[in-house]
Amino acid sequence: MSVPGRPRCPLVSECGPGDCVRVSGQVYLDTLTDWERILGGLARREGDIRMDMTDLSFVDVAGATSLARAAQRLPEGRRIVVRRPPASLTRSLELFWPELVAIEVVE
Repeated sequence: MSVPGRPRCPLVSECGPGDCVRVSGQVYLDTLTDWERILGGLARREGDIRMDMTDLSFVDVAGATSLARAAQRLPEGRRIVVRRPPASLTRSLELFWPELVAIEVVE
């Protein structure tokens, strides 16, 4: 399923100090492989992963699962900090991974 008028693949760009990346587009079945590749690359960096999701309009449950799995694989003490995630991602995280401390959602 492709949604007209939206980038087909999630796009990542650097957004400032602290190794922050900005993610835009959508994450769903057609873009899941690209999303998982992005997460894998970010996981290889040092320190916390900071993602500004202001321009990410949708993440399906499979995309949320990939994010949760990536967070679970991080070494102890590291986390993924997501800023302004789409409501679909926030709902999935609250429903399926309410106690996953390796992901922090900030508004």
